[in-house]
Amino acid sequence: MRAFHWLVAVGCALGLLLPATEARFVRAQEIWDLTKMAEQIDQTNVVVGADGDGFCSGTIISKQLRLVLTASHCVTDRVTRETQEFVDPVTGEVTKKTIEKKLDLEIWQNVTRDYQVISSRRYVAKIVGNDSQNDVALLQILDLEFKAQMEAPLAPDSHRLMRGQTIYVVGNPGVVLDNSVTKGIVSSTERTLNIGGKLLKVFQIDAASIGGNSGGSVLNERGELVGTLDAGLRGSGINFAVPISATKALLRRSGFAGLAFSQVKKHDRIAPETR
Repeated sequence: MRAFHWLVAVGCALGLLLPATEARFVRAQEIWDLTKMAEQIDQTNVVVGADGDGFCSGTIISKQLRLVLTASHCVTDRVTRETQEFVDPVTGEVTKKTIEKKLDLEIWQNVTRDYQVISSRRYVAKIVGNDSQNDVALLQILDLEFKAQMEAPLAPDSHRLMRGQTIYVVGNPGVVLDNSVTKGIVSSTERTLNIGGKLLKVFQIDAASIGGNSGGSVLNERGELVGTLDAGLRGSGINFAVPISATKALLRRSGFAGLAFSQVKKHDRIAPETR
């Protein structure tokens, strides 16, 4: 249920390549410093599904609200639906209603010091937002004492992906290879995948990814979150990610609109009260 989405070429409805937008070059001082990269990866990457039912990756996107971003298919088995009957006490009329229940799940994060893992901590999280159509989900760590050191900034709305742009994929391939990072480029800014009859808007990358990476972050050269890893063609080096716009839409619908404004600096963010 939480395995990396492997696709067969025949099953993909790939969209046409879009014209390249005008090139915008990043100034040297804006490029992500390798030391800062390592620190951000260590502090924001988590393993989702530490209860033994399967594993994915996730990214801390809000320290204050204890929010973790992952893929919807990573939490599908934690969302159940059942039909209940309700009887009107006056008319006796019976109506049926589908009730959705969201079960809590575990995540874990390695604690590092000087880039060395010194311990691992487990937390219980609840699903506070789920978009199965666009395959993104939001988790909130229940432990009020959870103190994240960093959060992955969302790319601003002004950021536009370009073919050939450098990106980094962060995740936990095979789970045991936690906090792994691979480097690649954006191969296409827009594709459409058919997964289980659902059409999913994604962008294509060539950074290496395997099982356990689903739900992990795709970052630009400034360390900003531009997408969530979703699927790949087995053995091809072709992988796909959901653009950050889907995450921002889910944040707005889930009561966390302040984070969707995409200001990179912490003091610019308008965070709602914890629900």
